Amino acid sequence: MNKRKIAPGIFVVRFRSQYGVASTFLRFQEHYESSRFRNRVFSLEEFMDWYADRFGAFTYYEDWAGFNVPSTAFADFYAGKFDPLLLKEQRLLSLFRSEPQPFYVIGISKNVDLKHELAHALFFTLPAYRAAVLAAMRRYDTSAIRKRLAAIGYHRAVLADEVHAYLLSPSGTIKGTARRLAALRAELRSIYRRHAAGLRVD
Repeated sequence: MNKRKIAPGIFVVRFRSQYGVASTFLRFQEHYESSRFRNRVFSLEEFMDWYADRFGAFTYYEDWAGFNVPSTAFADFYAGKFDPLLLKEQRLLSLFRSEPQPFYVIGISKNVDLKHELAHALFFTLPAYRAAVLAAMRRYDTSAIRKRLAAIGYHRAVLADEVHAYLLSPSGTIKGTARRLAALRAELRSIYRRHAAGLRVD
């Protein structure tokens, strides 16, 4: 894993493979945003059993390629609540032990579009960006996207953030709704361009 700071409080950690990033970030990500595991302490086996039961098989490492977590998601790991840690989890934590909080960490492997992950980072680190995004979204009905994202496992606490990130960089999760929200997408992309101009993402 290779750590790089791309803006104040925003870091990108690159991995050689999708398996590498997914298996490293799994518990951090799900502790932060899972409808089932948010703010809970859980083992990898417990999560794997739940995921397989809900989706028919444990395909997490193939399903997810980009990850994003705020520094608050690391607190219980640093506090020893997730003992024993996987070696790869220990390595990730060691990269940020001395970083002043708050900060935001993006995890990716090769050939991943960063826009979705960067949108999350800006939403967490820049109050002006977050306020502009939420103000724009209040003028539109995003309930259909919220329901779809909740159905694939996102906790209600992160749905506004997820809706905005998916609209900025659409995926199959929201097919059929993007056209109806084209005006909102245009607004969000304009807000994103204004605030992302200084990010060093090469």
